Amino acid sequence: MTINPKISPAFAPFLSHTDPQGKQDAIVIFQGQYPTNIAPRDSQQRFNTIQQTATSHQAEVSKLAASYKSAVGQNFNVSAIGSGALPIATVEVTAETLPALVEQPGVVAVLPNQKIKLIEPSAIDYQQLRRQEENNKLTWGLELLEIPKMWEKTKGKGVTVSVLDTGVHGDHPALKDRVKGFVVIDPLGRRITATPSFDGGNHGTHVCGTVAGGKTESGVSIGVAPEADLLAGGVLIGNATLRTLIEGISWSIENGADVINMSLGMSYYEPLFAQVFDMLINQYDILPVVAVGNENHGNTSCPGNAHNAFSIGAVEMLPNSELGITFFSSGASLVFPDDAPNRLVTKPDISAPGAQVYSAVPPTKQANGSFEYTYMDGTSMATPHVAGVVALLLAAQPDVPVSKIVEVLRETAEHPGGEQMRPDNRWGWGLIKPWEALQALK
Repeated sequence: MTINPKISPAFAPFLSHTDPQGKQDAIVIFQGQYPTNIAPRDSQQRFNTIQQTATSHQAEVSKLAASYKSAVGQNFNVSAIGSGALPIATVEVTAETLPALVEQPGVVAVLPNQKIKLIEPSAIDYQQLRRQEENNKLTWGLELLEIPKMWEKTKGKGVTVSVLDTGVHGDHPALKDRVKGFVVIDPLGRRITATPSFDGGNHGTHVCGTVAGGKTESGVSIGVAPEADLLAGGVLIGNATLRTLIEGISWSIENGADVINMSLGMSYYEPLFAQVFDMLINQYDILPVVAVGNENHGNTSCPGNAHNAFSIGAVEMLPNSELGITFFSSGASLVFPDDAPNRLVTKPDISAPGAQVYSAVPPTKQANGSFEYTYMDGTSMATPHVAGVVALLLAAQPDVPVSKIVEVLRETAEHPGGEQMRPDNRWGWGLIKPWEALQALK
């Protein structure tokens, strides 16, 4: 296969064991057509603009299908992702037709439709910590980040966070009235609506609780932005693929997301996924917040290691009451000599509480009773802390672009090694400091 920078290197293992004429699904990114300025958040004008953009992208998909057919001399399935909010299509491809596909007008990148997976947390139990949190009426993560101080200004009202995960148990008492949209994306990329919303596991509910949950029956606050609205996309139910994820991202755009929380990874490193993040940040002013992974130091999980991903590492409270990066929290410095200006990429970007995190889960029956809350560890527990903080900042300063919010969260983060250590591949720029970030935005 001829090397072409538009073709993902992940295609090599993806196609190595297939017949040269065997069909596979590819994800094709083409040149998008966007308005000069995105309309204000949560406005009808914004939704109208998204629909107009989608219509133009659907027309481009039709042109791509016609030119691809002409080039290879046979029909292959070509379809837009979702309504077309993103300039991305799924296209059937073989090892023989891949070079022809990438040469079609407007094609920017071609990625294999590889499998994605949940970044698995661990379920744990901390009796002493539970007593402390019940006394303080806060989880330790909210206390550490001084979230009640933020609540004096805002609790996230008017901001929408989309959680692309295993779904959500929307009837959970801590999530009452918070879930404004729910969809399941099946392995074929089809959108399935369901009422009531449900969680294919318990991870999505736990994440949603940390983003925007209310209080437990004993009065412990678990959510960073308890007045933010939630969208929940079940993209990790069944045999999930990259197409499933991108369909969920498109659904999030169409339904007014301001922040997208992702705690998932891919089978192979996908450098071209950075182009999807670029569209979200620069064209739609939507911030993707991504777990860096639980593969320990020296490793990272894709897409959390994309150069423009806002990736999150996990902090824990050590027995001596000092803070440290958890042993499982991934981090690495990636070197790409020919990829200016991103020759050196250091991940994570920032860190947040990700161990001993108490949040909601679907009702779980055990020998000693039924439970609706539990503790979990993982960078996927740290990520919703950050997504919730971003929601608070957007609610307080709605005219500030998300790129500026990323900038101030990095600049105001606290690294135990001091300024000279920022960024490194354990803490990133440091522990997130929400109140300092809010002051920097004023």
